[in-house]
Amino acid sequence: MSLLSQLRDYELRMREEGQKAAEAGAESSGELPFMYALQNVRYEVRLHADGSFRDVQLLSSGKSKGKDLGKPLPAPSVVRAAGVKAKLLMDNAEYALGIARREGDKNTVTRREAFRSLVRAAAEKTQLDELKAIDRFLADLDPQAFRAEHLSADFAPDMNVMFSVDGKNPLTFSAVQQFWAEQFSGAEADPDSVQAECLITGEFGAVMRTEPVKIKGILGGQVAGMNIVSANARAFESYGLEQSNIAPIKLEAAEQYANGLNRLLAAPETRMRLGGVTYAFWTGEGAIPLVGPLLENDPPKLGFGKKRERKVRPQEVRETLWSLFTGQQPGIKRGAAFFMVGMTPSGSRVAVRSHLTSTVQDMVNHLAEFFAAQSLTPINPEGSKYPDPETYDVRTLVSGLYRDMSKEHPEPDVDALIQHALTGRPLPRSFLPKLAARNRAEQRVTRPRAVLTKMVLLSNNFKELNMDKETLDALNPDQPEPAYHLGRLLAVLDDIQTSAMKGVNTTLVDRFYGSMSTTPYAVVGRLIQGSQAHLQKLRKENEPAYFSKQRELEDVMGRLATIPAKPLTTPQQALFALGYYHQRAHISAEIRERSAAKKIKADQQPPLLTQQGDDAQ
Repeated sequence: MSLLSQLRDYELRMREEGQKAAEAGAESSGELPFMYALQNVRYEVRLHADGSFRDVQLLSSGKSKGKDLGKPLPAPSVVRAAGVKAKLLMDNAEYALGIARREGDKNTVTRREAFRSLVRAAAEKTQLDELKAIDRFLADLDPQAFRAEHLSADFAPDMNVMFSVDGKNPLTFSAVQQFWAEQFSGAEADPDSVQAECLITGEFGAVMRTEPVKIKGILGGQVAGMNIVSANARAFESYGLEQSNIAPIKLEAAEQYANGLNRLLAAPETRMRLGGVTYAFWTGEGAIPLVGPLLENDPPKLGFGKKRERKVRPQEVRETLWSLFTGQQPGIKRGAAFFMVGMTPSGSRVAVRSHLTSTVQDMVNHLAEFFAAQSLTPINPEGSKYPDPETYDVRTLVSGLYRDMSKEHPEPDVDALIQHALTGRPLPRSFLPKLAARNRAEQRVTRPRAVLTKMVLLSNNFKELNMDKETLDALNPDQPEPAYHLGRLLAVLDDIQTSAMKGVNTTLVDRFYGSMSTTPYAVVGRLIQGSQAHLQKLRKENEPAYFSKQRELEDVMGRLATIPAKPLTTPQQALFALGYYHQRAHISAEIRERSAAKKIKADQQPPLLTQQGDDAQ
């Protein structure tokens, strides 16, 4: 089933269930009439039954901040990319009242006449007294005199205007809605329309020339809306078909899939905007798991437990996710179809970057593996002033690939990480050189970068690495790959230096991380030789620390039978970074243990004054 068919089915299901359209106003029902859309209406021109003027009512959205565009109401909608196209009984003041938005605009008269002609045609077809009254009012209207007499100085011609007669809104009449629908349905609405088989419904008949509803809510896209099916160049045309005829779709089906997508994009629960990509999530039946908020915001605790050294099992995280989702959306069905689409703007068109068709069960399974793979020993555990989180949101992980994510184009990387999270697709190997470059540039390995490095190593099969994947959560002295222990070595040597030289401005890592992580053979000897002076200083000033760090250095060197003479490959540099991070976390844990032991010993020792008093007695 195609993406557009899935979106159409979702919209039809929402209408059957009586779900209101996104941002529905108080007067909106569950299902909008064909070619209607919720639009902000600022002015209501109220008339008497004979068509005489009564007054102008100012409608408000109720919002206290920003410009008040008016009350959202269901009203006829039309796409106006170019040319003159009027809406029935509701339009901006230039169409509805003939008041120009730009002084001297010659097209204002043409627009006003198009609006009047449409109202007159509707009145003749429906024979409704209310439409006849509006037609009489428009026939006698003097735009400039009306503005001077009945509109305030801050009147804005670009705002929408509607008409009511004796308190009745003709836009809600079924005859008016049917008349408006007939303007778009069938060959009689467009004599030049192409006759073809609809790609969505399979029915043969007139297909749309242009999409009837614009897609709104795409991050970085046009505010007025964008097309998802269109052709603007000869290269995209086929068989002589132009515009949206390249993909023949009935107008009714196009209106349904577009409204379905707009419904998803308008609700924070069903969409996510991240790194230039806009995602929409929905299901074939039942409630929709709140996937977007889970990936976009700080994820909740997923049951990793206090003992972070143990390996986190995906099934444990899966149960936590199910509990979380069903608590938020009780109607979730495990076997229901699950859909995702990722989109970016391309001029005035929507570019589909990714499209997923799966099940809720499979999606949650992959999400559990995604979060379980983030399990990594913390440098700042729970109880610290700034504890490391159990898991990271997608933005934090992708930010580790860039100096400043807001100034780059992270769309491909964001989409790759989202697809990995929801489908289990391996992460791109191209992540590793980016991570290595950031580590060298900053001369440090941050925890989010270490987490993402681990995830890339787990999701791919690097045949050139002699690596134990089961022990990447924490320090593993038995890891067979030498690059891992070279990273450990740098952390140990740096710890020796900082212990011997308090308050040093430039650390060993600041100076040598780049060269050690790429060509260790060229610098290891010099660093080992330099560490001996620091160890000798520790031996004189702090003998217990000397023996501890000497043993640590000997342990790491014992794992390095030889130092690789060739530069480290990109995967080896990734394992180097992970080894460095693991050793740093291990050193931090030892420091915390020593501090805790000293505190316990100090608490157990009797106070000095009390001891002296006891001796005196």
